[in-house]
Amino acid sequence: MEEDPKIIGELRGWILERSGAGEDRLTDNEMPILDEGLLSSLDIVEFILFIESLRGEEVDIENIEPEVFTNLRTLYEAFFAEKSQASVA
Repeated sequence: MEEDPKIIGELRGWILERSGAGEDRLTDNEMPILDEGLLSSLDIVEFILFIESLRGEEVDIENIEPEVFTNLRTLYEAFFAEKSQASVA
């Protein structure tokens, strides 16, 4: 599955801005986000609100697995892939 570069860019931008890190800290979609200290567990709530604003709908927080926050690819797959496939169909 191919990620939408606009959405990936929005997610990357939010993470880098929030963390105060330079762009070299998140150069590809496979780089770890939490393990690299780019987001803390306290940032996740605000990040989910940002994701909801990008999606245009609420996220079912009851069913979120921690692995979703591994990297940009896992975030995209969890929150945006289904919507992208629905718009193509």
